[in-house]
Amino acid sequence: MLVIDNAGKQLGIKSIFEALRLAEDVDLDLVEVGPNSRPPVARIMDYSKYRYELEKNQSKKKRGSEIKEVRLSLEIGEHDWRVRINQATKFLNDGNRVKLTLKLAGRQMLFKDKAIDKMNEFKNALGASYESVPQRFGPRYVAVIIRTINDEKQN
Repeated sequence: MLVIDNAGKQLGIKSIFEALRLAEDVDLDLVEVGPNSRPPVARIMDYSKYRYELEKNQSKKKRGSEIKEVRLSLEIGEHDWRVRINQATKFLNDGNRVKLTLKLAGRQMLFKDKAIDKMNEFKNALGASYESVPQRFGPRYVAVIIRTINDEKQN
């Protein structure tokens, strides 16, 4: 069995009994990390600390994505539009979902089709898809955008 100490230094090929003795001498555990390799690889480490780190990393992965919000209006300027596109692209690349909110004010409430068109234009500019289609909540339209499956496979 190939033995690696807690500093990452290879100690060479040892018998199981020698490896266990080395681990006990430094008051740590002997953990088999490469059982399928020839010779098997074991590492001298603090196993409880190792398990804690594994669980911590898995809980980060399980959390999934956060929802980040991007706000628009019907009369958004070209520069502001590009800034919002860049923000949303960054959020999507980080694995988050984007909540797209478009607020209508005054007479704009009469042009709900323009609001939906603006949201579709934003979604298409990102090359993303809707997780939830635009819905009206009072003077606002809200939709959630996610990365398309093709984008996820490429990265």
